[in-house]
Formats: sequence, structure tokens, C-alpha cells
Amino acid sequence: MKPNQLLLILLAMLFLSACQIDRQGNSAPNMNTKNTMQGPSDGGGGDTCNGKMIESYKVDVTSLDEFKEFIQPILSRTTVKQDNKNNGTPFLLTPTLKNWYIIDCKLQDIPKERKGLYLETYQTAIHTSREIFIDSSSYNKMAKEEKAKLLLHEMIMSYYLMKYLSLEDICKMSNTCSGDFTIVSKWKMFKPETYRPLNAEDHQKIRNVTAWLWTQKDALTAENFGNVLKNNDFDKRFEITSDVENTENKEFEIDIQTLLRMFKKYQWTNSFPKYCQFNAETNLSSSNCQTEIISDIRDYSVTDTVKVKQLYLKIKITRNSDQKIFEQEFSYPLTSESQKIKLYMNKIGSFLSAAPFGMTGNWPTQYGVKAVEGLKSQMLFFMLNLSDKENPQIYQMIFQNYVWYSFEDEIVKKDGATYKETCGYTNILNDESENLFVENELPFAFKSFMQGKTCIKSQMVIEN
Repeated sequence: MKPNQLLLILLAMLFLSACQIDRQGNSAPNMNTKNTMQGPSDGGGGDTCNGKMIESYKVDVTSLDEFKEFIQPILSRTTVKQDNKNNGTPFLLTPTLKNWYIIDCKLQDIPKERKGLYLETYQTAIHTSREIFIDSSSYNKMAKEEKAKLLLHEMIMSYYLMKYLSLEDICKMSNTCSGDFTIVSKWKMFKPETYRPLNAEDHQKIRNVTAWLWTQKDALTAENFGNVLKNNDFDKRFEITSDVENTENKEFEIDIQTLLRMFKKYQWTNSFPKYCQFNAETNLSSSNCQTEIISDIRDYSVTDTVKVKQLYLKIKITRNSDQKIFEQEFSYPLTSESQKIKLYMNKIGSFLSAAPFGMTGNWPTQYGVKAVEGLKSQMLFFMLNLSDKENPQIYQMIFQNYVWYSFEDEIVKKDGATYKETCGYTNILNDESENLFVENELPFAFKSFMQGKTCIKSQMVIEN
């Protein structure tokens, strides 16, 4: 697992202390209440249990035999080996993000109704914001497997509570993050859920995932673990970020009708990315843009007599700050009989993953467009979230305008044949290009997709 992803895991544990007395049921304190001062101190002091400081009971649970025998194999099976690296979920950090204490004092009982339990039980563990307390008198009587189940339950609870932490908090706890995380922490898609005390249903979900993990054994995989987490309302942000490590360069085959349906949904709901006119130095948006798209499947001329189907888009982007309009007709020829296209996941910065989908407009490879100096051509890129392949989402739209300023022909030999290749040189027209994103700050700057020399046509030469 890379440090950037470990950040997300760490984030969850921090929030616990600031938001509640304990995550198993007691309500969060009012953050606006002023502390009552008692003399020169802040009212706090050293606490003991049976003649020992609380700190004396701290343990490293990863060193316990029950952890090594039962928990470590579970963690290993939720980790994906990819390119000689171990990639997993933030669950991997839950054994070490909080302080664990196996203590000699009886713990205060948590009301059963808050835990969704209506039977006589013994309070063996209490989970607080940064600490986990285990009653040693109860714990030591348990069989080794039951001890491991208790540790696993507390780890799952820690993971469940991560959804109340900001990414910036996780970043600070890990001390390994890049600058991207300070930015993306502000994005709406990565906002933490508003904290509320856990209720009976929350505890039932935590117990459900704990029991499921314990029974999976060799059937446990990172993929089915992720599905169970999703079905039990764990942090949805980790579903997005896990794609960065686990699906990079992964091929996806998408039906063209799915993309067509996506464009029509965004058009009729007026929900295209709206932030635009990003400052080159600060990456902050200074305007909103309105987008209109007409989408359809149409005939596409390859020659005078040959036609194929194409995904056709007519786009009009209006920038609010100066009413500047960016518009063009774009085409994506459908050469496959199945009318499916292949997309590949790529990183956007170090945090997000997306599948780029590009179309061209007025391009010199298109029928009827002459390759002459001064020709202006356009590229339109969509950065897509494919976590649900039947309902893709658009993170970003990039409209880039280019001018061709020179062309040249080259004679090359390939596989024993001679070809004449026509290549051209382009430069982006920044004032006639626009970048639309779902948030008002970019984590990085986008540059031109086309730079320098581009070969646009190859024709076999018949030698006498």
C-alpha cells in the first residue's frame, strides 16, 4: 500500500476524540462549551487503576499471539499484490491507529439499547476517540479465538468511524501525504459525514462485517471485502480512492449506449461540471461555465462511398465571467461491430483515478478536412468515474483548441514496405481552451495533450 492511501486510514481514528466520549453510544460533547478552570490546572489529572497509571496498561495488540494467529491472515487476504506492491484498504492500519489498553478495572456499561442488544452481556471493551480499553479479567478468561474476535470487532469499529474524519485529518496523522490531500479534503465528494452517535443499526452493521470476516477464511478477497463494506455503509470515499491503486491501467469495455445515456442524463439534469477559468498559478476557479450537449449516433463518412457509425456530440460551453463561448462538433467513429469501446483507468494527480475518453473535432484525419497551415482543430476529453460501469460519472471536461502551423511528409520503411507519412506540428490556443471540473480547485495543472510533432496519415508507396 502506498503512503497516500494509508493517509485515508489514519484519518478515521483522529476524529474520534474530538467528537465523542465513546463511539459505542455516549453523545458527543458540545464543542462550544468552555472548560471549567480549577485553580492553576485545567481540571485534568493522572488516573490510576489498582495502583497503576492507566498508561501502564498500554499494549501493542499486533504482538499478541491471538493477533498473529488469527488477525494477521485476515489482513493479508484483504491486501492485493500488484506490481510488487501491497495495496489494500485503510483497514490495514486499524490495529495501530489507536492506543490499546488491557486494564484491571471494570469498565462502565454502555446502554444495551444503543448497541442494539436486549440481553444480559458483559462490557469487555470500550471504544473511545483515540483509545480502546479491554477488561483484563474478562479478556483473560476467553479462548484465544474469542480474544481475536474481540480485537477484530474493535478494528472494524475503528474503520466504520473513519467516515466522520476529513481527509486532511487523516493526512496529518499519517505524516506521509502529498499536497493533493489538503486540496481534495475540501472537495464535496470527499467531505466526511456529519458526526452522530452510533445507534443500534450502526452496531449491527459492525457486528455483521466482523462475523462475515471471521467466517470467510480462504474465500476472503479484497474485492468481496470491499463489497461487504459498501453494503454495510462504510466510508464511500475509500471506494473511490481504492481505484487509484487497484484499477490503474485496468481495461474497461463500455457500451456506446451507456455513454450516450450518460451525456443525455447530464444534459437534461443540467449537472455537467461547472467550475472553470482556473488560474494557472493557484489552480482556483474564477468563473462558472454552462454546458449544453446534443448527443446521438450518426453516420460518419470515411470516404466518398464508405460510412460507419459514430458517436456524435455538439457541445457549447458558455463562460459566465465574460460570456465567451466554446463550441464544436465532435466525433468518435465506431469501428467495432459490438459498438463497445475500451477505456483505461489512469491517475488524476496522486489521489483520484479516472478513465479518459477523448473525441476530436475538425481534425485533419477526418474526411473532408484538409491539412493546411493555420487549421484549427479541437480535442474534447472527459475524465470518467467508472466505479459503476452502467452509470459513469464525469469528473472533468477539457476542451482544447489547437492550431496546425506546419506539415511535412516523410518516407519510412516498415515490415519491408515503404510508406509516406504526413506529420504536423500543433500548438494549443490557451485563450480558446477551457477546463471544467467538479470542484473549484484543481490538485494539479493540466497541460496540452498535444505537443510538437503528430503524425496524422500513413500511405503505402508502390515502388516500381
